Amino acid sequence: MIFSHILSGSILAGAGFGVFWHFFGRISLFNRLLWGFFLLTTSLAAIISVLLFAGNESLETLHHSMIVLSDTLGVVCVVTAVYALLNQRTLSLLTFIATILFGLFLFISLLLPDARVFTPIVPSMGILVLMLLAVFALLQRNKRGLWVVMAAMAMGLATKADAFRSVIHPTDFYHYATTLTLWFFGKAAQWRAGIR
Repeated sequence: MIFSHILSGSILAGAGFGVFWHFFGRISLFNRLLWGFFLLTTSLAAIISVLLFAGNESLETLHHSMIVLSDTLGVVCVVTAVYALLNQRTLSLLTFIATILFGLFLFISLLLPDARVFTPIVPSMGILVLMLLAVFALLQRNKRGLWVVMAAMAMGLATKADAFRSVIHPTDFYHYATTLTLWFFGKAAQWRAGIR
């Protein structure tokens, strides 16, 4: 049992559900569902990690699969959702289905033994695309882009958790940085919805 991991994982899981509940209730259905896939896969991975660190070793494989799901389906969903958010678009059913299918395709592909080496590439590419979308939005004086830049930076920091090993355990750093990411995305959506 590792208490610090349980605490940081619980905070991340709670943040995912809380951000979704508080910030994404006023957007259109398909946009909200994409945000939900991103936030809730992240939260489910955190919940499973809490159970794993509490001593339930049998969840190791499920935990790994949920992380890959969050890093594939979740990332693809958030990229599409951010595009829609920054451009004030309501997503169609076709776009929603295409996004989900592409994310599931990546997930299944990265579960194959020969493709596992490519697992870190998907989140990195997602962060790059998010930064490009945000910078383009800022160039158009869209203030929502600033929150997306901060979220992408926090995502990038989370992937470099090992670099902070001398200060904090990488697992805890990843959980806290990801929690910040979710909150920054929520603030971007809050600004869009006109909530203050």
